[in-house]
Amino acid sequence: MRPRKTVRVLLLDPADRLLLIQMQDPNVSDASGRVLRDAYWVTIGGACEPGEDIATTARREVLEETGMTDIRLGPAVWTTEHVLCIHGKSRLMQETFFFARTDTTAISSDGWTALERRVIHTMRWWSLIDLRETSETIFPRSLAQHLPDLIEGVMPASPITIAP
Repeated sequence: MRPRKTVRVLLLDPADRLLLIQMQDPNVSDASGRVLRDAYWVTIGGACEPGEDIATTARREVLEETGMTDIRLGPAVWTTEHVLCIHGKSRLMQETFFFARTDTTAISSDGWTALERRVIHTMRWWSLIDLRETSETIFPRSLAQHLPDLIEGVMPASPITIAP
């Protein structure tokens, strides 16, 4: 199974709200081949390009998906691995999550690719209370469990492994 090195960004605004993207991609399924029929929420991010380090990927993905150039990229804080089927081929998703802050909440979809325009429904800033109380599907599922420490400024010495 081919690995897919991916970077995710936990981007928080001045009110400690997390930016999430709502999407649905009929070409992506879980390891069993089941496609999520309903839209789901994920953090900003995407695959590393050849020769690109993970911090560069994080900044590029934020720019492409939000239009923001002035984020303060912090450390890599979490990692996770899980299998997804993309266009019918199993891929080992190797995700690294970076913590980041911004002073603005203005977002732009101008940098979205044609694929992103097809699969992304919207973006939204979420408070921790919203994350804990929602019945909507959010990945990683353990996000609300691990996010409070980061909001409080407690960063792990090295990235911790979380549930996908």
